[in-house]
Amino acid sequence: MAHSKIVTSLDFLVAKVRAKHGRIYEGQRLLALLRFRSLPELAHELLPGEPVSGAVAFERRLVEKYAETAAQLWQYMDGPRGELIWTTGARLAIENLKVMLRSRAAGSTVRISALPLVRLPEPFNQLYRNVPEQATAREIVAAISQPVLRQNAEQALLAFGDNPLPLVLEAGLDRGYFRLLAEALDDLKGDDRKAVEPLLEDESRIANLMMVLRGRVYDGVDADLLASLAVPSPTDGRPPDWLRRVARQSSLREMLAEAPTDLRHVADEAPNELPAIERSLWIWYYGKASRLFRTSFFNIGAVYAYLIKRRLELANLITVVEALRYDLSLEETRKRLLDPLSKF
Repeated sequence: MAHSKIVTSLDFLVAKVRAKHGRIYEGQRLLALLRFRSLPELAHELLPGEPVSGAVAFERRLVEKYAETAAQLWQYMDGPRGELIWTTGARLAIENLKVMLRSRAAGSTVRISALPLVRLPEPFNQLYRNVPEQATAREIVAAISQPVLRQNAEQALLAFGDNPLPLVLEAGLDRGYFRLLAEALDDLKGDDRKAVEPLLEDESRIANLMMVLRGRVYDGVDADLLASLAVPSPTDGRPPDWLRRVARQSSLREMLAEAPTDLRHVADEAPNELPAIERSLWIWYYGKASRLFRTSFFNIGAVYAYLIKRRLELANLITVVEALRYDLSLEETRKRLLDPLSKF
């Protein structure tokens, strides 16, 4: 990772994100976006002065703006705090890698530059370098500059040979991402670590639970294979013991009965369908990020929580764009938002 260009005090940065927080589209401000009934109207609100050529380009530009926000925060930080922000933003580069590998797993030989990749700013555009236009899956993995991520992707390629499922390749990248988060967490000290550790742990638990539920419910993937794809806990670097028990159950509710108590209670409040359960879990996570933002003043917690809230805001903005694209009703759109005001 390159060194930060503008290092300043944490007090300055916390004040900066608190000033920006009021502009996040959440609550009533998010719901107000539903009054727009065309993409040009919505673009005038979200991307003033920027022409958009359709829903896909609109969504890609929203992702790029989030990446720019993460890069700006990273610029102001160095050391372990900067490493945490870099890792959080690098998730976008990992999503680009998933797009490349999915293409090759499907047998496509389309040029890399023709794939729907998000244009990323420094430092996130450094996570992979010089990917050949006709790169194979192995060449894509070899281009990953971060050793931990590259090693996990290489292991996933080997597993893909025995289990040719896109899920296997993507899980390898996810494991690499959470190992990077674990390394960033290990380097944090004192109140910094205490502030962000619970949120990191919750993200890994939700990611693991949803990976298994989707694999079992939608694709009927073998339980032991799914358990082997688990992302590690950022706290101790190990996969969770409970996940294998979840994977070995038959029905959705039986699987949820084996999940950690807090996740199970959140899921129990949702309708008995996978999209609603996933949404309820991320709304719960959103609430925890909001509490961390409100209660952190003298550590990295406020900055990290702000970035997480912006990532969830991004998911909601893309949902609003998709609703216009497919002419969904206001009620259907509200049911898809990750916002407590639109819960069920």
